[in-house]
Amino acid sequence: MTSKMIKDPIHGFIEFEGDAELELKNMLSDPFFQRLRRVKQLGFADYVFPSATHSRFAHSLGVYSVAKRMLSIVEPDVRQGNWSREGQACLAAALLHDVGHGMFSHAFEKAMEFYFKRNPDQQAQRPGLKDAVDHEKIGPKIITQSSIAETLTRLGGEDFPQLVADMILKKRKGCIYTSIVSGQLDADRLDYAKRDPYFAGVSSGGIDLDWLIRNLNRGKGEHGEFLYVDSKGYISLEQFTVTLFQLYPTLYLHKRTRGLEYMFALMMSRIFELAAEGREKETGLPSTHPFVRFFHDPENLENALLLDDTMFWGALYLLREARDDSISKIARRIAERRIYPMVDIWKIADEVAAVDAGVQELAAVDRVAFLHCICKSVSAEIAVDEKIWIEGCYYDKYDRPIYKPLNKAGGHPQQINVQVGGEIVDIASISPVVSSAASFNIHRIYYDDSIEGHDEILETAVRNAVSHHLLKGSKKAN
Repeated sequence: MTSKMIKDPIHGFIEFEGDAELELKNMLSDPFFQRLRRVKQLGFADYVFPSATHSRFAHSLGVYSVAKRMLSIVEPDVRQGNWSREGQACLAAALLHDVGHGMFSHAFEKAMEFYFKRNPDQQAQRPGLKDAVDHEKIGPKIITQSSIAETLTRLGGEDFPQLVADMILKKRKGCIYTSIVSGQLDADRLDYAKRDPYFAGVSSGGIDLDWLIRNLNRGKGEHGEFLYVDSKGYISLEQFTVTLFQLYPTLYLHKRTRGLEYMFALMMSRIFELAAEGREKETGLPSTHPFVRFFHDPENLENALLLDDTMFWGALYLLREARDDSISKIARRIAERRIYPMVDIWKIADEVAAVDAGVQELAAVDRVAFLHCICKSVSAEIAVDEKIWIEGCYYDKYDRPIYKPLNKAGGHPQQINVQVGGEIVDIASISPVVSSAASFNIHRIYYDDSIEGHDEILETAVRNAVSHHLLKGSKKAN
C-alpha cells in the first residue's frame, strides 16, 4: 500500500496512508489550502518573538496528525486508513479547520469591526462584507463552494463537504468526531499548545501529548460518545489546561503584538473607507490591488484567495506613500516597528490595590474579579472625557478563563472528561487548579503618542480613577 509522509518538528512525521488519506494529501495542493502557507499562525507575534513565523499550513498538518491519533481511539480496529465516512470527515475537518482565516486572522476581522463602527450605514449597503472576513463563515463557504468542495465530493459524496463544515462549526455537539476537531480537548489545541511556544521560544509548562493520547479512552453516556482520560493521565490533563492558560499572557495577548494588531486594523479600516468613497488613489494602492478588489466584491472567493500576510507586506511600501496621512503614518510606524504605546489599567489597579488592606484580605479569585470590575469602571469613565479620550485612543480588553466547565456527570463530548472511581466527571469537579475559576484579563488603552504630553495626562487620569473606584469599592465591601 502506498503512503506518504511529511516531516514535522513537533510530531516527527505526518503520515497519509490509504486511498482516502492520500486524496486529502493531494488536496494540500489546492490553491485555497496553499494560501495558508502565506498566513502566519501568530500574526504579528514575530515582531516580539522573532522565530514565531510558522504558518497556518504547518499548524493544519499538525492538527491532522493529532486528530488521526485521537481517531484511532474511536475506531481502534481500522488499519491502512480505512476509516468510516465520519472518520474521514473528521480528518478532512482537521486539515481544513483554519482554511477561512484571512491575513493576520483576527486582526483582519477587527479591521472590519472598526470600519462598520465608524460607518454604521455601510452594514446595510454592504451586507456580504462582514461575513467575508469572518473565518467561521468564510471557511465553510470555501469548503462547500470552492475547488476544495470538488475534492471532498469525490471522496465522500455530494453531502460530504457539508458534513466536514458542520464538524468545524460544532453543529453536532453530541458527536465524538466533532469533539476531536472542535472541543475543549481537541486536536487544534493539542497541536498549537506544543507548536506555538516551540517556535516562539517561550516556556509555558508544556504538555505530554504522547501520554495523554495513550491514556485516552472512548466512552458513551446520555450526552453521546466522548473521549475521556483515566486517572493515570489526570495530571497531564491538568498540565494541558494550565499551559493553554499561561500562553495567553505570555504569547497571544502580548502588549506589543496587540498594539500592532490595533494599528493594522485602524489602517485597514481607513483603506476601506477611502475605497467606499471611490478614493482608492489616496491609499497609495492601484484600483486593481487585491485589497480594493476584495472590498468591492467580497463574496467572490477568488478575491478572498488573494488575501494573505505576504500580500500586505508587499503593499506596505505603497501604503507608506499614501496621500492619506493616517495611512502613510501607520504604515511607516509598522515598517519601523514604532508601536503605539499603551497605559495598562490592570497593572495600575494591581499596584494601587497592593497597598489596600481590604483588597489584601480577598481570596485570589475574588481579588481578580474585584479588579476586573474596577478596570471596566475606569475605562468607561475615561472614554467619555473628551480631554482625555482623543482620536487614536483604543480600549483593548480580553478575558481568558482557565477552563469552561460543563459539569456533566457521566461524560460529555464538549468537556474534558476524567474517570475517577469508575465514574466519568468533568475535570473541573476534581481538579483544584482547573476549578479555581482563574481568569487572565487585559485592560489597556493604546494611544497615538504624536501628541506631546498626552501619555502623562492619560496615565494620571487612569491612576486617579483607579484610586477613586478602589476607595468606593472598599467602602461598599465594608
